Amino acid sequence: MSTVKLSQWETMLLEAARAHGLADEEIIHKLRTGNIEAFQDVEGGKFDFTLLFELSKNDPKTLEAAIRVGYQIKFTTFNGIKFLLNKRYDIQAERDYQVTGDTLDQVRLKADELEWLRQAISKNWRIVELEKRAAPGETVVRFELATAAS
Repeated sequence: MSTVKLSQWETMLLEAARAHGLADEEIIHKLRTGNIEAFQDVEGGKFDFTLLFELSKNDPKTLEAAIRVGYQIKFTTFNGIKFLLNKRYDIQAERDYQVTGDTLDQVRLKADELEWLRQAISKNWRIVELEKRAAPGETVVRFELATAAS
């Protein structure tokens, strides 16, 4: 099966639910049963999960594959990457990395985190490895637009 492509908004909803503590199978079950109330407390209720319920109803196999196996975002924005880093790995701008212009610089990632991000973000972004740190098992990277000069 090829990689499932989701919109950035769909992935933000999914990652917000995960960050709220909902396990993948729990998310799938609640979407299948139409339990929208289960998502009302996610992010203090500021997100409308209707889009995920519609996708689950119209194309359940695609959404379930995205949840269980992984996805690629169709088009990732600057703030979309910041959101993913924050929700998925509790990595925050200015606390854990620098924001300079249209780059996210000095982001420290473990190997599995880096691998996941390489697969998940759209190809309009480039991840530049700056330094490998053997002791903590991290790679320091910069996220930059793929059209930006190296």
